[in-house]
Amino acid sequence: MPFTETVDNRSTLSAPNQQVHEGDVPDFTTFKLEGFKMNSSTDINPSPHRLREARRSLALYLEPNEGTPIQTSFQSFQEKTLHQFGPNQAHNTQLHVSILGRVLIERGPDFSTKWDTVNEFIEVVDEEIKKRNLKAPNFTGFEIQDKPTKSLVINVRLNNEYQTLGRAIETRISSKCNSLLVSPMDKIHLAYNVIKSISRPTLKSIKEKAESTIDIYDWVKTGGSWKLTLYEVMLESQVVGVQQQLTEIRSWPIQPKHDTSFASNLPVSLRIKLSFLTSWFKSSTFLTKKPVLPVAEPSNQNAVVVRRRPKQTI
Repeated sequence: MPFTETVDNRSTLSAPNQQVHEGDVPDFTTFKLEGFKMNSSTDINPSPHRLREARRSLALYLEPNEGTPIQTSFQSFQEKTLHQFGPNQAHNTQLHVSILGRVLIERGPDFSTKWDTVNEFIEVVDEEIKKRNLKAPNFTGFEIQDKPTKSLVINVRLNNEYQTLGRAIETRISSKCNSLLVSPMDKIHLAYNVIKSISRPTLKSIKEKAESTIDIYDWVKTGGSWKLTLYEVMLESQVVGVQQQLTEIRSWPIQPKHDTSFASNLPVSLRIKLSFLTSWFKSSTFLTKKPVLPVAEPSNQNAVVVRRRPKQTI
């Protein structure tokens, strides 16, 4: 039987001594790569452009102006914590105070007027903001919270005009929106993860990083430079740590803070310490009032109480 030479299909790494003749191996150009196909249905997971043709998603944030000491320190904090502690859901957006957290508007039935509600919403927001004397937020301390999930936040205090702004927008346009959420407007989320809760020791370490990185001194001293920004959410991130794709629609500058209270006359370092002290008192467990247990009354009211006389020593 004549010997027929065969070509070993194994890698030359696994068979280094195998001789492969030129012409026996097909040229790389003969291979054809098939287009990548996902198994999931497009009806279940529509592409971003198809989803945007069906509805629009918007959000209104209060945030520091780009390039200011507060904004650059916010960015530095997010970069450092991402590399040192790994991603969490606070990394999905730039740090901000949420005013309107989620606004969803469905497309109208007619092609020519399909986004009239979006345009009306933008005009309502613009009109209501211009009516009000909005001020920069006040820093009131860092806090580790346990509910609704373990998180690290910066507590802030806004003047009442922000709440009236949210209620006015809600009253005027919410009936035409599929969803309009007015946020509590009292915090900036620094770290949280509703999918996998962050441990308290990790949150304490992140808090220490925040205290050493974020420029609280400039914030307390000057109030910082802030703006209200209306964004359209072009692509909502489904991956923890990957930022959402936002497009700015319009922004409004916030008036600088002119604090005339007694605290404004105190040194900045002391005002910062007071903010930390207030936050510490708020989160301290020893300040929680313990219930006072009532004194048990004798069950038998006719019982005789016997008192023994002390022994006398002779």
